[in-house]
Amino acid sequence: MDSNLKFSLITTICALLMIMAFSFTAIMN
Repeated sequence: MDSNLKFSLITTICALLMIMAFSFTAIMN
């Protein structure tokens, strides 16, 4: 696999996780 593609995929997953965590805290509050 291309390392640049892998890095892009990891960055996208991290961004999605951060957005989901932020939404979860917003719902809890």
